[in-house]
Amino acid sequence: MPGIANIIKNWRTLSITTGLSWIMKLLMVLLLPVAAIKGEYLFIALIFFSIAVSLIPSLLERNYKVTLPFEMDLLITVSIFANTFMGEWLDFYEKVWLYDKLLHVYSSGVVGLLAFIVVYTLNYTGKVRLSLPFIGVFTLTFAMAMGAMWEIGEFTVDSLFGKNTQKGLDDTMWDLISDFMGGSVIAALGMAYVRYANPDERKRLARPLGEVFGANRMERVRARIKRAGPGTEPPEKGARETE
Repeated sequence: MPGIANIIKNWRTLSITTGLSWIMKLLMVLLLPVAAIKGEYLFIALIFFSIAVSLIPSLLERNYKVTLPFEMDLLITVSIFANTFMGEWLDFYEKVWLYDKLLHVYSSGVVGLLAFIVVYTLNYTGKVRLSLPFIGVFTLTFAMAMGAMWEIGEFTVDSLFGKNTQKGLDDTMWDLISDFMGGSVIAALGMAYVRYANPDERKRLARPLGEVFGANRMERVRARIKRAGPGTEPPEKGARETE
């Protein structure tokens, strides 16, 4: 995702997904003066946090030349925008039936997808050795863990500022069940994608983060193994590649 300067300079060439992502970020920024006038300082802090998290994919691309697959930038921004702008500001949490639970399913799915990509890339580059089912279990566990952290955050806000974001034990448990559903769906889809995708598709999945974790080195090793013929084993984990 391009930086702000490039967006202003080359706005005519932006993709639809990039444009949508930045429109949602801009709308959240525009809430700042309105919230300040109303004296909603806790909401202002939420806006700053939301914008900071939504900019992470852009910072990864600018600083590390990493472009996340599956339009992760848009998926992350939609999740944040749906919570901050639509859920909190437009009060969709109260006005729309099951909005909170559906957003938990979606957001935990986005978190799970990011976890799956990272762990699969680590496995692809040889940094870790995990079976595909274990990667799926990790994806679900990570999504659930982030959901639990969110609930702890809500509890903290309620305790310190006298809010009622948790609504009670039943609401918290259904939030966690929704997180479980979202993480489970992504874990299952991720395992199916890797199992049935061709090698080029798996490579595209691991390529963006793989360059950070050493994908180029592993591809050179695999090429040497292929040239050496069958029966040649890859180097042990941690062994240094000789030039």
